[in-house]
Amino acid sequence: MTGSKRPKDATDRRHVMHREALGRAALRGLKPGPPLQDPARLLRVAAGMIVAAIGGYFLHDFEEQVLICVGAFLGGIASLMPHNRSRLGAAVLTGTAEIFAAAAGILLHGLWWLILPVLFIGLFTAGILRVVALSISMRFLVVTIIFVAFAEITPSLPVGARELALFAVGVAVMLMAQLLPPYEPRHAVQRRAVASLYDALASGGPYGPALLAADRSLALLRGRRHREIDHLTELVERGEEIAQLLAAVNNRGDDVAAPWRAAVSEHLHAIGGAIRRRRPELLPSDLAVTAGQDRLQRRLIDAITTAARTTAGAPAPVPSDERRPPTSLELVRAELHPASPIVHHALRLAVTGVIGQVIGVAIGAWVGTQVLLHGHGFWVVVAVVLILFPDYGETFARGIGRTVGTLAGAAVGLALSFLPPDPILHTVTLITLFLGYLAFRSCGQPWTMLWVVAWISALTVGPLGAVTRGAETVIGCVLAFAAYMLAPTYQRKRLSELLAVWARAEADRLDALDRLSDQPQENHRLEVARATVGSRLARLEIVEAADHAQLEPDDKAGRWTNDDIARAVQAVVEIGRQVSVLGALAPGSDRDSGPQLRQETALLAYKLRDLAAPIELHETVPPSDPARPVPNRQQDHPVPDPDLQIAIDKATESISVLGATLAKQLSCRSV
Repeated sequence: MTGSKRPKDATDRRHVMHREALGRAALRGLKPGPPLQDPARLLRVAAGMIVAAIGGYFLHDFEEQVLICVGAFLGGIASLMPHNRSRLGAAVLTGTAEIFAAAAGILLHGLWWLILPVLFIGLFTAGILRVVALSISMRFLVVTIIFVAFAEITPSLPVGARELALFAVGVAVMLMAQLLPPYEPRHAVQRRAVASLYDALASGGPYGPALLAADRSLALLRGRRHREIDHLTELVERGEEIAQLLAAVNNRGDDVAAPWRAAVSEHLHAIGGAIRRRRPELLPSDLAVTAGQDRLQRRLIDAITTAARTTAGAPAPVPSDERRPPTSLELVRAELHPASPIVHHALRLAVTGVIGQVIGVAIGAWVGTQVLLHGHGFWVVVAVVLILFPDYGETFARGIGRTVGTLAGAAVGLALSFLPPDPILHTVTLITLFLGYLAFRSCGQPWTMLWVVAWISALTVGPLGAVTRGAETVIGCVLAFAAYMLAPTYQRKRLSELLAVWARAEADRLDALDRLSDQPQENHRLEVARATVGSRLARLEIVEAADHAQLEPDDKAGRWTNDDIARAVQAVVEIGRQVSVLGALAPGSDRDSGPQLRQETALLAYKLRDLAAPIELHETVPPSDPARPVPNRQQDHPVPDPDLQIAIDKATESISVLGATLAKQLSCRSV
């Protein structure tokens, strides 16, 4: 079936899936790992909380001390969250937003017809912003919770004004603590991202997520001309070239690749360390060039040498816009369609959060102040946002861990509530519990939540606070799990469509390489760069979806078993690796390789589109398109360049494996 005969709805569906892949895959590159245990950062936060707690003690008013400590706690959370710009700038912006959110909640106190829609919009926005960066989504969630908390606990505007002033003092104390030395150098976030790329290359593992994270980090500063940013951009481009050349060297077999791997890994680790620490003296001497090295090895040496010299301060060219990842606005806009799993998550989060708030308020009004604290129903919402994640595995694995930690923390807080109501003892307890949170925050969800909930429970004198938070947290946990079970997002059902998106993107990259090999012009070079970004995003989207799918329940129809998922992902990664090898070597291959190489790349592109067509058209067997000529492969005339031929053979073999796996899924769909 030709392109002109393709149904319009199928074409539109392909475009929707492609935009979805761009957005979701960008998230994987920016998703932070475990919290960093930066001693200086933790000490600043600890100092801020100690000052806030002791300062609150000297006010000789328990409630005022609590408000200052809560402000300091939330200001500390703002400084501990992952950030893509400067640490101080991110903390100041988030702290300011927290104060404005508290003020808005106080002004809207009692106007539930207005508070609930604002809560819905805030939670929905936070859910959507996961596609831009998890850190931004987390900050938006915190700000939204502060808004609804102050809207519920504030009895009147005069009291609210006093609460706001004390809360702002706590936030300001924590922000002032961020001014303590040592200071973070300029563009430290971008340096860490680029250094992580070279660490990934040195380890020999997947480099796609690190490359995307580096691109996105530098994209945040697009439009700011600075010598250091130019150098980092050049290092990212050289890093991608090194990755492609390393894949070609590894194709030759262990006997050839192993000796090179050790030397190259040492140099790449050194480059990464020099970038991260801004110490070019850490760089080793250049890789030695010997007479026995061929063209591929010399190109790899040249790329590594160029990266080392750029790290040492050699002039860098003006960066081009050819490798630009999607902007934040483009990522959000691409998700605004009914099939987007991020939209599903945002709606699930917003609806469940609003229901949780209504339940919390109703429980407080029904039970009364003798059993629970009045005006603290927002704890149900807090539990919901802590547990609801976009995917099945995250929701239940992290959700269970957070639930266990929350209940344990409430139990600790309940036990501490029976201590004598001494102001000094109370201040020491708050400081000790907060320091415990800082010490254990990287030990897993249960430990983190235990210390946080115990600290929050200890804010209230007597057992009433711990009972309230424990009971309403249990309700929020049950509500969150029920919401996901009633409206789940299963990645297993999306894999076929995501593979179709990726196959089209990879075929487009091969077509762009074909045109560049035929006419090595700048416009074709830019086209290859953009197609490479698109295929990488689509490939990372599949890897992320597959990771989550393997934690989901098995499909009743037998589609996409875990073995099938692992086999397909391995094939996708291998095909992407081999096409990258073609991208690195084809433009520089000798003239004799041209005609046969173009024929081979056209055949690979044809096979990839043949994989995508039945998925997009909802067919159950791979179609044969009589209107589209099948490129002939001349087995008697292989590509003269052996490295190119190895890459073509490996890509062809992986396409066959992927085709067999997809055929099984299509047959299951027809049952």
